Amino acid sequence: MFERTSLFAESWNVAWRKKPSGSILSDKTTMFNIIKNSNDFWAADPFLFSYNGDTYIFAELYDYKLCRGCIGFCKWNGNTFGKWEKVITENYHLSYPFIFEENNEIFIIPESGADKSLYLYRAVDFPYKWERCKTIKTGVIYGDTTLFRYEGKCYALAYDVSSDIYALELISFNKGFESKPITDNENVNLKRPAGKIFFINDEMMRPAQKCINNYGEGLVFYKICFDNGKYVENKVKTVLPNEFDFSKKIILDGMHTYNSNNEFEIIDLKTRRFNLLNFISRIINKIR
Repeated sequence: MFERTSLFAESWNVAWRKKPSGSILSDKTTMFNIIKNSNDFWAADPFLFSYNGDTYIFAELYDYKLCRGCIGFCKWNGNTFGKWEKVITENYHLSYPFIFEENNEIFIIPESGADKSLYLYRAVDFPYKWERCKTIKTGVIYGDTTLFRYEGKCYALAYDVSSDIYALELISFNKGFESKPITDNENVNLKRPAGKIFFINDEMMRPAQKCINNYGEGLVFYKICFDNGKYVENKVKTVLPNEFDFSKKIILDGMHTYNSNNEFEIIDLKTRRFNLLNFISRIINKIR
C-alpha cells in the first residue's frame, strides 16, 4: 500500500523587474515579470551576473524526471530574459548558484549538501562550460552558502543541516576554514540565507528565508555588521509575495530568494501546479 500522491506538487518560477528608484523593501508597485519554465524543469534560487555588457540569471533548474536540481542560466536579450540552459549537472542535487568574480575569473559555489561537500566551480568558457576546481570542505551539509567581505576579510554564511539541530554557520576564510553556529533553534527558521548581501545607504543588508510555518514562506531582511569582532544582525523588514503584482496569475505559496544589481531585481516564487513528468517520477520513486 502506497501513500497517496497529490496531483499537484511544489513548483518555482523566477521573476524579474527593472530596478525601481528604491528596492524591494520600499517599492511594492513595480510589477515583477515571471519567466516561463520549461516542460522539463522549474527554476529557483536566482542570481544576477553581468559580464562583457550582458546580464545573466543563474539559477537552480529542478529536473522533473531526475527529481534533482542542476545549475543553469538565462540571458537578457534587451527586452526580456530568454530560455533556460543547463550548464552544471552532477549525479546529486545542486542549487543556490552563488556566482562571483575574483581575480578576473568567474566562480560558482552551489549548494551541494546532497554530496556532503562544499565545492567551488570555475568558468572555463563562460557561461557554458564549468569545471569543479576545488573541494572547499567535506563532511558537511551546507545549504545556501553566501560569501561576503567585511573590512577586507572574507566570510560566508551557510545553513548547516548536518544534524537535527539546524543552525546558521558563520564561516571565516581568513585563517583557513573556521566555522561556528550563530543562531539557535528559536530563530534559525528566520535566518537561512536567501541571496547576496547588498548595501542600502552604506549599510550591509542580507536577505534570509522566512520558514516558520512552511519552507520558503517569504523573505526577512537584516542589517548586519561586526561589533568588536562579533557578528551582529538586526531585523529590518519581512516581505511576503502577496504584497506585489506579477505579470500573470499564479498560486502564491511563498518566495525565498532575492538578488539585485544596478538594473534589475529578481526573486523566486513558490507555487503548486500539475506536471505529468513530475507526477510520474514521484510515483516511480514511491515504488522504488
